[in-house]
Order: sequence, then C-alpha cells, then structure tokens
Amino acid sequence: MIELRDYQEDISNRGLAILKNNGLVYLAMEVRTGKTLTSLAIADLYGANRVLFVTKKKAIPDILDQHKHFETSFEIHVTNYEQLTKVQPIYDLVIIDEAHSLGAIPTPSLRTKELKRICVDVPIIFLSGTPTPESYSQIYHQFYVSSFSPFKEYKNFYAWAKDYVILQKKYVFNRAINDYSHAIKIK
Repeated sequence: MIELRDYQEDISNRGLAILKNNGLVYLAMEVRTGKTLTSLAIADLYGANRVLFVTKKKAIPDILDQHKHFETSFEIHVTNYEQLTKVQPIYDLVIIDEAHSLGAIPTPSLRTKELKRICVDVPIIFLSGTPTPESYSQIYHQFYVSSFSPFKEYKNFYAWAKDYVILQKKYVFNRAINDYSHAIKIK
C-alpha cells in the first residue's frame, strides 16, 4: 500500500477545497514530487466514482500501478491524448496530466477540443510541472476545456487576448504576423 507524504496530504486537502469551490484545481508541482498520487488522493477525498485520467501513453502503466496500490474508492480509466476521440463523456471527475500540452496559441488543438467535449460540467484536476513553458498565453486553452474556467466569459482566445495580452508583431520571411505570446503575467 502506498501512503502520502506529509506535503502531499497537505496539498490534497488544500486542493480538495479549491476543487469544491471552483470546479477545478491546478497542481503545478515540481517533477518527481508526486502529482499523480496527490491527484488520486484529491479525487478520493472528493468522492468521485468514475475518474478519467488523461496522460502520455508511456505513463499509463505507472498510473495504473499507483491507483492499484493506493487505496481509493473510485473506478479509474486511464487513457492517452491520442485516444480521446474514443472516450465518452461518462466521468464525474477528470485528471489531466501534462496539462501544459493543451496550451496551443492562438487556436485550440484537437486534443483540447476533445477534452472540452468530454469535460462539460465535470470537475478537473490539472497537473503540470511547467504550466506555461513558453508564454503565459498558454494558460487560456488549458482552462478552456473546463466549464468552470476563470475565463469562461471569453468566447475565444482572441477575445481573451484583448484583455490579457500585449499584442505585438513579429516578422517571418518579411511578413508581419500577430504575436500573442506576451500575456500580462500579473493579470
């Protein structure tokens, strides 16, 4: 049986409160600190029955092993991003590992659109060691998948960018294009 470390237990309890209040929580924890186990603990504390865990294909066996050895009361389905088109929206909680991979700008990726389809009115636990690796603008499409997004009032990335991005121009092959990567961090 796997047990939580003290800091994981603390994060689980604080994460549960955030999840209950906001319908989502983002665990931006350092690499090798136990994001997976912490998210499983939050899901269990939340009282989830059917959990979808989305990750990279190579991580699936480890996640299943952690779930097996960490006593939880929920059923889990672990899949990778490439299989999302086959997933039906039948879960009462979704955990998204490597959530930063949803952060394409300015348009959402296919995986982002699929998660949005699956996650309608479903609480989400986001996991990443690097939530915004290249630009703070990458946060929009991560939260876009959630019905509880703090940015849900914005119809799309461009509407959001009007309030949160300092639009600049960059030149590619002597052609000016809009550069949306300069999000206003403090906002």
